[in-house]
Amino acid sequence: MTRLFRAALLPLLALLAACASTPSTPPAVERLYVISCGENHTQDLSRWTPGENVGKAHVFGDHCYLIKHAKGWMLWDSGNADRLAALPNGLTNPAGTITAYMKKPLADSLKELGVAPADIAYFAMSHSHGDHSGNANLFPASTIYMQESEYEAVFGANAEKSGMPLANFEKLKGAKFVKLRGDHDVFGDGSVVIKSTPGHTPGHQCLLVLLPRRGPVLLTGDLVHLQYSWQNNIVPGFNYDVPQSKGSLAAMKDLASKTGAQVWVNHDKEQHAAIPKAPAFVE
Repeated sequence: MTRLFRAALLPLLALLAACASTPSTPPAVERLYVISCGENHTQDLSRWTPGENVGKAHVFGDHCYLIKHAKGWMLWDSGNADRLAALPNGLTNPAGTITAYMKKPLADSLKELGVAPADIAYFAMSHSHGDHSGNANLFPASTIYMQESEYEAVFGANAEKSGMPLANFEKLKGAKFVKLRGDHDVFGDGSVVIKSTPGHTPGHQCLLVLLPRRGPVLLTGDLVHLQYSWQNNIVPGFNYDVPQSKGSLAAMKDLASKTGAQVWVNHDKEQHAAIPKAPAFVE
């Protein structure tokens, strides 16, 4: 072997050895489970679509999302309260505008997947309304991600005036919170990113998840309540801040356009009928 040939071969051998000794990197997000977490029935859809659908009955879905990441389990939203499963006629709010149902407790759905509440290392909610925080008290051992403005609405000095269901958070007062002021990359690898989208509530947030096969998915929370609302830039008039809501919606539409993300509208029951439900999963 000539000296020149050996000199050319050595770098190639070194590269092959390095590749052979480097273990394959598992995908950051391995899979996502979509869990049915109740339904909300209304007799007047126009409350969510101002000026349209007056007197039209509608059934909203309600979903929780369990993410298996290489670093552990993360739950996004916790649905209607499990205790509603004992109420076959549901629970109607004081204003009479909506009746909430929970056919199957979230705790049971998790158990079927071999997951206990204590196994949820990371927990976040799009916001604190009762149909998203109904089972928050199951997760005091989790690291909880909440926008600082939302945390203030729930735990601050004037929380009693916020209109939030404070009983849903009683067991979280000693929990580990990560208080956010904007977007946050949960695992530091770009696979699960919380997007600050205030307006529906002071600290509403969405979640961008990078699935290994399907690609990016945007979980909307209550940024909008229907695919129709997403397509037509409709936000409810009862939101905490309507102009802010419209700004957040515009920002997420721009994000979806740039990333090619599929947009999953939490409460759109028809859209979610086509998405596999737990115990099946999405990759």
